[in-house]
Amino acid sequence: MKKTAAFIVPFILALTGCVTTDSMDPTAAGSTTQQLGTVAMKIAINAKCTTELENLPAWKTATRVMTAEQKSNVQSQICGCVSEKAPQSVTAVDLATVALDPQARAAIVSNAVTKTINACVAEAIR
Repeated sequence: MKKTAAFIVPFILALTGCVTTDSMDPTAAGSTTQQLGTVAMKIAINAKCTTELENLPAWKTATRVMTAEQKSNVQSQICGCVSEKAPQSVTAVDLATVALDPQARAAIVSNAVTKTINACVAEAIR
């Protein structure tokens, strides 16, 4: 039994030396932060889009003749478009900042939504 343990323990230690984790890789940490930033940004963009859309005079006019279900469907389509397109106008540094700084997140999200909401409204109307 001791001979087996004397052989297995060094073998296991040697194998664990071959195992690596991405947590030690600085580029993996950066990409993880960017992924978190992207997720946080999409959630914030969707919320901001809904608010911005409700404040657009054209939206108020257009939705007067819509049922609640139609309004909800079009709003989902527009804000889905904004959620997909807005992060494309943001740099990787901004994405990392979004994940870490809530105050910067508001400014970055507001800017991204402003840049894309009109294009998405026009696309939804077609």
